[in-house]
Amino acid sequence: MKARKTSRYISTVWQSRVVACIVATLCAVQLMAQTDGQSTLIVGNDTIHPDNIRIVADGDTLRPRQYVASIAEEPPIPLLQGFTLSVDVFNPILYLLSDYGSVEAALRVSLKNRIFPIVELGYGKCEHTDSNTDIYYSTAAPFLRVGADYNLLKNKRQDNRLMVGLRYGISKFNYDMRGPDISDPIWGGASPFNYTDASSTSQWGELVLGVQVKILKHIHMGWSVRYKTEFSIGENDHSRPYYVPGYGTTTNTSCWGGTYNIIFDLRL
Repeated sequence: MKARKTSRYISTVWQSRVVACIVATLCAVQLMAQTDGQSTLIVGNDTIHPDNIRIVADGDTLRPRQYVASIAEEPPIPLLQGFTLSVDVFNPILYLLSDYGSVEAALRVSLKNRIFPIVELGYGKCEHTDSNTDIYYSTAAPFLRVGADYNLLKNKRQDNRLMVGLRYGISKFNYDMRGPDISDPIWGGASPFNYTDASSTSQWGELVLGVQVKILKHIHMGWSVRYKTEFSIGENDHSRPYYVPGYGTTTNTSCWGGTYNIIFDLRL
C-alpha cells in the first residue's frame, strides 16, 4: 500500500511538472510572437532582449520568469528634427596660404535626420599673377549654393552622420585683369591689356561626400570633399575669368574642393 501511494504521489508530481512546463512554454512562445520585429522589452527601468527570457525552476513547479510589463515600440521620427548652422574654417586658411580662398556659412534643415536641405552662402576672393604671362587677376564677390544631403547611416537616431549630397552654385561678380601690352604682329604697335570691372555670371554643380561627428552636446565637427563641374562660365570678348567665387579656378571644366566645418546642431 505504501509503495502504491508513493508511486501515485510521484506520478502526480511529474504530471504537475509537465503541465506547468507546457503552460510556461506556451506563455513564452506567445510572448515571443508578440515581440516579433521588436528589438527590446522594457521592465521598469530595465531593457531586456526577448532572447534572454528563459524558463527557471521554482520549487516543485516550473514557471516563466515574471519579467515583462510592456513591449517597447520605438516612436516614429518626427518630420522636422531641427536645424544646423555651420562655419567653414578650411577655406579662410587656404587664402592665407595661396592666392584665393573664401569664407562661408551654411544653414541646414533636418528632415527625419535623413534628408537635409541646405543653403550655403559665402564670399570668395582672389588675387593672382600668372608667372608665365605676368597677367594679374583679381576679384571679390559673394556666392550662393543650394542643395540637399542624404544620411547614409542606417541608424537615423544617432548624432553622427555620413552624408552624400548635391549642390547648385551661382556667383555674379566683377573682375579686373591687366598685363603687358599686346603687340600687333601685322600692323605693328601695341594695345594695352587692362580691363576693369568685367562682369561675369557663372554657374556650376557639386557632388558632395561628408562626415559629421558629435563633439559636445550641440557641437559637431565635420569635413566634406566636393567634385565641382561648371555649367556655364560667363566670358567676355577679351577674357575668361580665372577664378569664380565659390567654385575655384577655371583652368579646367571641373575641379575639387573641400570644407572643414564647425557645426552647431539645434535638435527639436
